[in-house]
Amino acid sequence: MDLKNKIVVVTGASSGIGYALSKELTKAGAKVYCLSRSKPTSPVEGVVYLQADLTKEADVINAVKLIMEPVGLLVNNAGMMKRGNYYEISAEEFDQVWNIDVKGPWLMLKHLRDRLVKGAMTLQINSKNSLLLKADTFIYTLSKLADLEIDKIVAKDRSDLDMRVAYFGPVDTALEWTDYSDVQKAEKMKVALNTVQAGELIINFIQSDKKKLIYKDSENVYVME
Repeated sequence: MDLKNKIVVVTGASSGIGYALSKELTKAGAKVYCLSRSKPTSPVEGVVYLQADLTKEADVINAVKLIMEPVGLLVNNAGMMKRGNYYEISAEEFDQVWNIDVKGPWLMLKHLRDRLVKGAMTLQINSKNSLLLKADTFIYTLSKLADLEIDKIVAKDRSDLDMRVAYFGPVDTALEWTDYSDVQKAEKMKVALNTVQAGELIINFIQSDKKKLIYKDSENVYVME
């Protein structure tokens, strides 16, 4: 995809991967809208920040109304992590993760449906957890599996969309280190990308003709398929 003058919508671009990606997108000439609960402390020049709680339909509707141009790329990036197996997660934690990681992307696809141009790309920032069926992150894993199924259903309605998914491994973000001890974090940091590297990797993926970006856990490498 040629990003020059492309209208791009990114959720959760006020920090982490989304923030780094928004910088790369603007460098490539795209006009970026970010939907998130708050603005970053250092806003990226050229990014339009729209305040929205992605779990609230009214917020999403009001934010989308402010995006007047046809959208060529939607990046569902915003996410929440809770660690714990199915017998350890509380009902409240289940609802928190599900609402952000599943309801949020669904609302974006729903309310941008008629704004996404023919042939537009949707990119889901997913996780290796949905490939490995990680039991110790039960609700996060389940939410990422659900996102894959949402894409399949949406594709039946909008077969023209270029639907892609990035299965990320460790990235140095607050989400990655949720419920990790200092020892666990130190071990993971040996293989974790920083957010700048993650943003550059996503841009290369968007500009490729591949449909999947996959982290190979055993080899600590990313491949595009």
